Amino acid sequence: MNPHTQSIGHLERSAGNDRLKRALAARLDKALTRAAKWLGVSEYDVQYWRRGITVPPLNACMRLAAVLPLDVH
Repeated sequence: MNPHTQSIGHLERSAGNDRLKRALAARLDKALTRAAKWLGVSEYDVQYWRRGITVPPLNACMRLAAVLPLDVH
């Protein structure tokens, strides 16, 4: 099964479970809030990075690269 088919299957299984979707959204929101505080930036900054609107400053990139399996370059 290819990844696209797996993704569609996952979406179909979760489409009817509103409680699960709300719980996941709340947990993601809390995680983003904690990440923003840890990096010393606003939640909006993190959201803009995720959407590709802006890029993190170098110090935030360095901190992220230190804790995640990422190359800062």
